[in-house]
Amino acid sequence: MVIVTSIVATGAGLHVAASFIENETHIGPLATLFAVAIPVGVYLGTIYALYYYLVQSFVRLHAWLLMATAAVVVLAIIAALAGIDMAICLVILMLAPAVTVVGYEMLGHRHQTQALAYDEGPTVN
Repeated sequence: MVIVTSIVATGAGLHVAASFIENETHIGPLATLFAVAIPVGVYLGTIYALYYYLVQSFVRLHAWLLMATAAVVVLAIIAALAGIDMAICLVILMLAPAVTVVGYEMLGHRHQTQALAYDEGPTVN
């Protein structure tokens, strides 16, 4: 349920961002970016939590991917604080899920095979 809610909240945040870009809001750029960044962060965190719950395995790669993803979200927030255009901040934020996808496609298959082959309990590497 949290996944669906965060997706819906991301859409609502994007609506707020569109209104901000059209100068139809009374909130600042940081609040506007938070309207999108918080649901995106919740979604990404929930995906990692769901993976751990289902596979019962969490390797260092996942920690690095999660930290890199969080760093991109923080970079988008810093860009908004620095006064960079909202469209650019949203593009930076859009790259946050890409970190996880690219990292998994490059390195994650190896860990996925090991995690699925090992079914004797939870592992933390």
